[in-house]
Amino acid sequence: MKSKFLTLLLLLLCINIGAQSTSTKKDRYRIEIDAPQKKDKVTYLVRYWNGDSYAQDSVQLSNEGKGVLSSDQKLSEGQYLVYIKPDIQLDLLIGDTQDNIKLHIEEGNFKACTVRGSRDTELLWQYLAKLDDSRKEKEALEEKLENETISAQQRTSLEKKIQTIDSNIQAYIKSMTDKNKGSWFASFLKGMEPITPLYTTPQNEDEYRANRQFIKDHFFDNIDLEDPRIWNTNYFTTYLDNYMEQWVEPIPDSIAIASSRLVGKTQGNEYTFKEMLSRLANQSITSPIMGRENVWAKLAEDYIFDKNITWIDSTQLIEMRSGYEKIRHNRIGMQGKGLKLIDINGKMIDTDTIDAEYLILYFYDPTCSHCKQETPIIHDQIFAKYKDKKMKVVAISINNDKEEWASFIEKNNLSDWINVSDPDFTSQYWMYYDTSGVPSIFVLDKNKTIIAKKIDEKNLAKFFEYYIDSKNGTN
Repeated sequence: MKSKFLTLLLLLLCINIGAQSTSTKKDRYRIEIDAPQKKDKVTYLVRYWNGDSYAQDSVQLSNEGKGVLSSDQKLSEGQYLVYIKPDIQLDLLIGDTQDNIKLHIEEGNFKACTVRGSRDTELLWQYLAKLDDSRKEKEALEEKLENETISAQQRTSLEKKIQTIDSNIQAYIKSMTDKNKGSWFASFLKGMEPITPLYTTPQNEDEYRANRQFIKDHFFDNIDLEDPRIWNTNYFTTYLDNYMEQWVEPIPDSIAIASSRLVGKTQGNEYTFKEMLSRLANQSITSPIMGRENVWAKLAEDYIFDKNITWIDSTQLIEMRSGYEKIRHNRIGMQGKGLKLIDINGKMIDTDTIDAEYLILYFYDPTCSHCKQETPIIHDQIFAKYKDKKMKVVAISINNDKEEWASFIEKNNLSDWINVSDPDFTSQYWMYYDTSGVPSIFVLDKNKTIIAKKIDEKNLAKFFEYYIDSKNGTN
């Protein structure tokens, strides 16, 4: 199931690329290049997209260092890179006007490089030149600070000069953004601006927490999440990943809620909606971290199921629903469904009434080869180590051959487990727990909340080493 579903979501990404790169407009793009020191060199036009870079076009320069990159269709607006091997890399900001861009490139002298026909790129190069000058000036001052023989007065003076440089750069950025408001350059530059916290130097835990909450709430204030161009930059997806990894609580439901909110902020633009939904769903599907399925499940609930998404056909939707039904009732953080089952002696067992700090629901088939391999390891190594910490195992045979079942229990010395089955299929366990492959393990805490699932014996051991040993200080 997982591989089919993964193929489906990756297909959505391919649809996105096609939707953006195929234009109904007949306008062309044309970029003339003049790089006298790079005669006969191949020059590439590279597109940034979704956290990666792709060669969009190329041309071999003439023996005079001239060449033209062009097409009858416009480029997707965004950030691009002109790359001439091995050492020239120049970023461009391509906006709506792109049919007469002219670049003059001087190797080793960025300030001598010029651009015409792209005001956004011209502003970008001005900004980068200013940044480079300030960097060099700051590095020279910092080098002087490393001299231990300078006086305290000289040190203070140098530090103030460095602070002035930083302040001037911030003022310059704001000025450039304000003066060019509405341009692609201004949007691009503002998108890189970090959020200013409430407290510059927090003095206590309350101020630290207030800062964190403020930044979390306002993380994307400087970026228009409905602007398709941000997906064609070299920073947006890094920014997005940083938010998810550093500012969202690492709890499956918290990550799922944050993901859903982000997708919601893109709904005003079909392209950005597709990009955000596809990226976050795919990341959750391919993630090795347990519980990330909560993300794609919530995204499906909030934005796909019963929403008449035109770019998902009926076959794809059926596959998604099939995958969803397997995890619908058993995601990390959910309350595990109580099951009424019959033990080997014919007694009714209700899993909701079992008192345990950690309750393992272990679904298996006595004839399954993997079950035969994993069961003794779980019993003799994991259960034996933690049974004194109120761990209990409910071993649920999905094979109703009583002789096979009894033989399996005896052979593996499972008398200290709660051995049950469902001979009349009354519990409908398969609706509440994914038993499409066995053995299938679900770990519940004392409140019967699912805290781990679908892991093999090696990862189950690692889970308890962290969950029990680390908390008790035994590791």
